[in-house]
Amino acid sequence: MAEPNAPDEQQETLAEHVAHDVFSSEKREDIWALIIAGAIFLVSVAFPAQIHAFFSSVLVLF
Repeated sequence: MAEPNAPDEQQETLAEHVAHDVFSSEKREDIWALIIAGAIFLVSVAFPAQIHAFFSSVLVLF
């Protein structure tokens, strides 16, 4: 039987709590990925010749 003074909102279940933690973690990872990609873009714009030299001579895996 429901309590008459109970709030309308239900408490967050364990699965919802874990899902919230996972999605906030993924959001944090996405933000860091965007920051790193932006930094690489800025370095590429600022030093295009050095980036070209890096990929053509230093990075020999490709």
